[in-house]
Parts: sequence; C-alpha cells; structure tokens
Amino acid sequence: MDTLSEIDNLIIKAIKLVNEDKYNEVSEIITAILSDKSCLDKLTANNWEDIAHICILTRRFDLSKTAYMNAKNFECASFALILLNKLDDAKSLLKDVNESPASLWCNFLIELFSRKKDIKLPSFFMIRQFMEFTVYCLLLSNNNQFIQLLLDKLDKLLKINLDAEKLIGYAYLNFGMLDESINFLNRALKRDSLDGEIYFKLGQIYFLKKDFYQSLNMLNNAQLLLPGHYATKVLLEKVSSHLPKS
Repeated sequence: MDTLSEIDNLIIKAIKLVNEDKYNEVSEIITAILSDKSCLDKLTANNWEDIAHICILTRRFDLSKTAYMNAKNFECASFALILLNKLDDAKSLLKDVNESPASLWCNFLIELFSRKKDIKLPSFFMIRQFMEFTVYCLLLSNNNQFIQLLLDKLDKLLKINLDAEKLIGYAYLNFGMLDESINFLNRALKRDSLDGEIYFKLGQIYFLKKDFYQSLNMLNNAQLLLPGHYATKVLLEKVSSHLPKS
C-alpha cells in the first residue's frame, strides 16, 4: 500500500463489508493494513478512528483499544477497555482527559459496573447519544452481567430520559434479538403511546418475523403519527405486497 488514498479505499471497503456482515473479509483487510509496516506511518488519526470502530463491530476489542490510543481518542479507548472488563485501566485512562459527555458516560459505566453505591447518573443528552451503542457493544461482547447492571438502573435512567428503554430496544433490534426488542419497545409504548418511531421499528421487526398483519398494524399507527415519513411509506408497500389482494 503505497498511498494514503489506497489505504482509505481499503478502510471504506471494510466498512461496507461490516454492513454486509462479511466479518472474515473485514478481518483480512484490517490485518493486511496493520501488518504492512510501510502503511502504519501513513495512517492518520481518522484512519485509526475508522479502524478502531471496525474492530469494535467485529469484536476485536483489544485491537480497537490500541487503535483508539493511536488516534489519541482516550474516551473511546476507555470504552473499549470497559468492554474488555478492564475497569481499573479504563478509569485510569480518563484521569487526565478533559471532561466531556463521552468521558462522563464512561465514568458512569465504570462506576456502575464496579457496583459503586453512589453513582453520578448521566444527563438526558448522554443517554440519548450513548445508550443504544453501549448496549449493542455489550451484546457484542456477550457481557450479560454488565447489561443486567445497566437494566437494574433503568428506572432511574427513565426519570432522566424517557427514551432510555426504547434505545435499548433498538440495540437489541440491531443485534438481531427481535423478541427481546419487542419487549422493550412495547414497554416504551406504555410510557408514550404517541411515539411514531417506536411503531415504525415494531413494523420493521414484525416484517422481519414475517408477521405481515401485525407489521401492517404497527406501520399504520406510525403513518398516523409520522405523516410523510418516507421509510414508513416504503415499508408499508413491501408489507402490502405480502398480503392477499382484497
């Protein structure tokens, strides 16, 4: 790899393959980049960020931590250490980092997963920004203990941001755990029955489960609450094509 543009193209290809769930091919690309010594000196901070994110999504958390360190993104490196269950290392890394929403969120996770009694709870904004991705990554790391500790705190988090539960539901949907996602989203609907986005997501889930009548019901509700929402219109057309003609 002689040029930065060639490296960029490989990273873009890897990102596309992640979206296609072709993880073996992704791993080969990342290994090829990192094993080429002439390439390492050419990598920019943005390149390292992209590589780190790819490694997170392909469960290579240790390598992700290293890549984030090379990008000087210490908050995300701390997050990778949390996924590795290295809470003391994650906490130590944040000591000299300027306070930011990301660092505060990581500190919240460290305190929570360390079972500290008096925890500084995150803000509305932090829950909105980080909850879904955090739960998704914990599912990737198969850390059910940490997930349960987060769920045990859900009642308090809901008092800060009512969207906390639906964001967890979205994480389970993205991970492919459809029934679990339905449970979280239905509970979220009990708190806010006028959230059109939840109906749309449920419509997606029931479509994936091939329960087309239930999907139609959810999408009709979504359309009432989100008039003009293009994605709802498109999915409604797909669902209708699977139903008997009247």
